[in-house]
Amino acid sequence: MNVTNHGIQEGLISDITLGYIGVVFKLVLNPVLGVMGIYANIVNVAVFYKTGLADGVTQNFFILSISDGLVAVTCLVNSVSYILQTRVFVGSEDRQLHAYVVYWMSIVVVMFPQNISLVTTVMLAVVRCCCVAMPLRVKFLITSRRQLIAILLFSVGTTLVLLSTFAPMTITYVQNYHTNTTYIHFAGFDWPTYTVFASISFNVSFIIVILCLIILSHSLSKSSKFRESSAKGTSCSDSIEQSKDKRRDIRIVQTVLLVSVVFIGCYLPHIILSVVKTLEKDFSSNGRYRNANKLFLMANEMFLLLNVNINIYIYVYCNVRYRAVFRSMFGLRSQKIT
Repeated sequence: MNVTNHGIQEGLISDITLGYIGVVFKLVLNPVLGVMGIYANIVNVAVFYKTGLADGVTQNFFILSISDGLVAVTCLVNSVSYILQTRVFVGSEDRQLHAYVVYWMSIVVVMFPQNISLVTTVMLAVVRCCCVAMPLRVKFLITSRRQLIAILLFSVGTTLVLLSTFAPMTITYVQNYHTNTTYIHFAGFDWPTYTVFASISFNVSFIIVILCLIILSHSLSKSSKFRESSAKGTSCSDSIEQSKDKRRDIRIVQTVLLVSVVFIGCYLPHIILSVVKTLEKDFSSNGRYRNANKLFLMANEMFLLLNVNINIYIYVYCNVRYRAVFRSMFGLRSQKIT
């Protein structure tokens, strides 16, 4: 094979370049983010549980923290198995193959908690938009119990689709007697069905969250203007009470708004990758742009881990009750809740 053909097969990124980039992503950045994500979401689960799960917002953030924590655990398993396969078990074919199986199975497993996080984020955004559109009705119509039931139903539905897609998968160890090597063959799973399901679920969720983001941003702007005008025309005691309620509503909107922004930013590369794969068939695991595809997948994992890491900072910044319990748990000086 000549140099030109080799360059064409490598596509935009050479094997050597991909190797160096892979070291940064798979051996350093993603494992660190995985550990941080596990710790951050353990803290989130503990704080929200201690805060109380009576209201729908806290309940949904609690569920989101659990699913995000499971995403971080699965991604860490993926990174560890990759390190074992490429760095630790070199020279031991059996161990390398086992690590390779764990590596690819973790890619499948992460889809389950990832879809629960997707459903919960959409639920948070939609419920908050309904609170903005019809605040008097939402309190009685969209109760925390009904929100929980909706999250469970959609999560069970997505889980059943994933199980029907990947449960029939078989793993076969194939021996190549000419090269005296063994490779693994995955078969039996319905990849086209998953592709259609993933495209619909991610794209629809993405569009819904963007629409909710626009509505919430407009609502936050109106609330700020209304608070300024109402403060001038009310008595001191009424103004204080209204101000407290308004501040609480604004903080909730800010929290959901920022969580939605992070969700959109971190899942945008996934949407871009889906579009590119649709337009360019060689952008695949075996095509001409296989190295660019692998780079996008590593970057996707990084953004997925960023998504599960950043939320804790949003909660601390925007959620006063969360911040108070957080400070109490870690022995920090508490602040007055207003």
